Amino acid sequence: MDLGGLDLNLLVALDALFAERSVSRAGERMHLSQSATSGALARLREVFRDQLLVPVGRKMVLTPVASP
Repeated sequence: MDLGGLDLNLLVALDALFAERSVSRAGERMHLSQSATSGALARLREVFRDQLLVPVGRKMVLTPVASP
């Protein structure tokens, strides 16, 4: 995984997404739209080559790669 060109703002999004486990709530926390936050998650998924957060029923759960 090459993190050399990583936009560091994506790490802020990653923190909010992991804390909130909701794209909408993470967007509110960062004062971004749901669409912008979803786009950040898509870029993070490309960087980490993993889904990171996946919907299970009405919840978002961390994948094994994203879990501590």
